Amino acid sequence: MRIKDLELENLLELLKKYELSELTLKEGRTSISMKRDVQPLPYISQSLPGIDSVAPQPAVQPKAAVAGSAGAAPPNPAGWHEVKAPLVGTFYRCPSPDAEPFVEEGDQVQVNDKLCIVEAMKIMNEIESPVAGIVKQVCVKNGKPIEFGQVLFRIEVAGAKK
Repeated sequence: MRIKDLELENLLELLKKYELSELTLKEGRTSISMKRDVQPLPYISQSLPGIDSVAPQPAVQPKAAVAGSAGAAPPNPAGWHEVKAPLVGTFYRCPSPDAEPFVEEGDQVQVNDKLCIVEAMKIMNEIESPVAGIVKQVCVKNGKPIEFGQVLFRIEVAGAKK
């Protein structure tokens, strides 16, 4: 088959079908070169710190967010920092089923200490403490699904006024 016999549309379909970024055909002195801009997939970090601010919560929380809690979450005392879920996934307190939890209530943590793992799409994302202080509350049960912005831990910030 000669290059002049090929239709331009067929060549474009080859680029799309095989997800090619570039296609070059040469025959004798004739050549055709096609390029398309292929955006790389975004990089997903394996280690995500807690979030300080998130979108406002809906007026009525879904049942999944309330499940396992006795009513609404208590107000956040002054000097406490809420570590919120940076993504939707499954909450794990331990690195493996037979291991000890990363932290317990009453444990002292430093900035960047591992608090938990959130599994999302088979990727294990380590959640680190954004503050130094004492873990006052673990707000989610191990193995439970979590939503974006859901409070995971409450930490009394070191040196904060009570």
